Amino acid sequence: MIKLSKRLETVASYVDDNAKLVDIGCDHGLLDIYLAQNRKNITIIASDINKNALDNAICNIKKHKLENIISYRISNGLDNINAEEIDTVVLSGMGSHTIVGILYKNLAKLKNVNNIIVQSNNHIDFLRYKITKIGYYIKDEKLVKDAGIIYTIICFSKGRRYYNRRKIYFGPILLNNQDKLFKEKYGDELNKLKILYKLIPKNHYHHRIKTYLKIRMYKKINL
Repeated sequence: MIKLSKRLETVASYVDDNAKLVDIGCDHGLLDIYLAQNRKNITIIASDINKNALDNAICNIKKHKLENIISYRISNGLDNINAEEIDTVVLSGMGSHTIVGILYKNLAKLKNVNNIIVQSNNHIDFLRYKITKIGYYIKDEKLVKDAGIIYTIICFSKGRRYYNRRKIYFGPILLNNQDKLFKEKYGDELNKLKILYKLIPKNHYHHRIKTYLKIRMYKKINL
């Protein structure tokens, strides 16, 4: 039985039984193997643009004798994936601009996709904004600390909801819960912003005002 990191374990928790899933950027295929072992009636496409990474995944899939559940494919994002094959998309371990670029390049292929599960390393507010603009709402989101790093994992589902700037920035569900990891993550970010503000030259008005307004937004959530 495959053992996942806390990060991937949380990503996996959002995948349902009976899903038709594509894991974009599957790396070694560990998430896919875990899901094949722990979800009922699931079909999985393990996809990567990197042939060496995909070869490692294929080796692991064959080792666990899961070729009947997990297929594999070289693909740049969704380019070589058909809309009829998928209802769930996982994009984990890449930047928000890369994730958004993959989704926006192939919007037509999302017609049957009910769930988009993402874990990005940066610009999470940009990610929330762009995915909600294409007809998905934030079904759930969690912060997970793994090997000393706090990760944000979000499950988007088809549908529309309105989010103000603060909810897009901090996450509507995270903002509502404000658990220990939330305070740690955004408390650290606030401290960095305060240091940055002091270092910005006084004649850089736009940068100073932008940073000041962001600090004020952080302070309003009582970190």
